[in-house]
Amino acid sequence: MGERWTLPPRASLAETLAARMVEAMRAGELAPGERIIEATLAARFGVSRGPLREALKSLEAEQLVERQPGHSPRVRSISPDEAAQMVVMRATLEGMAARLVAARCTPLILAELEAQHQRIRVAALGGRTAEWRDEDWRFHEMVCRQSGNEFLLRAWLSMSNLVRLFLHRHPAFEQGSPKGSHLVLLNHDRLLEVLASGDPDRAEAAFRHVILESGFARLGLKPPPGIAP
Repeated sequence: MGERWTLPPRASLAETLAARMVEAMRAGELAPGERIIEATLAARFGVSRGPLREALKSLEAEQLVERQPGHSPRVRSISPDEAAQMVVMRATLEGMAARLVAARCTPLILAELEAQHQRIRVAALGGRTAEWRDEDWRFHEMVCRQSGNEFLLRAWLSMSNLVRLFLHRHPAFEQGSPKGSHLVLLNHDRLLEVLASGDPDRAEAAFRHVILESGFARLGLKPPPGIAP
């Protein structure tokens, strides 16, 4: 009876397939707007279409895949306007997460964030752009996790892959390195300092400013009225 309530120790095939498809999207092997042919993709992975369809449904729920009635699913295309909206939401969520972390920051939390910052530094100084971008994203996820607010984390994670898919496919993603990486390292020095300060107001303002400023600069857009970095 107890076995019925025991979760399997490993991810299901559908979960693994979904993760592999996300990786292919970020690498450009599945491009925005590209039609997904189930038979072709199943053959490529060497699986039946059942678990593949289950994986596609989970990606539809994450808005990474879209499907029109009577048509094959396609990789989601994200407009600059949608990306701008996500920048605002991300700044709002991470600003609040930073406020909560600053109020409860311990030496252990700070040490974990500093270790992650060091991973970013090593990859950035090594010129590995995609790697330091990914490590940078993990840093921000860690801040949201350390906030202690489960619902904030869920909201952040719900758009995580969508934001990253857009960033990986944006022309500015590879630009500015090492200049871009240098700016990121400077920003992280500042973000760590405000978290360690224990000042919730400073922490929220700093995270909000960095995300809005870098996000809209990358898009080449101005923040909407009422939203200032």
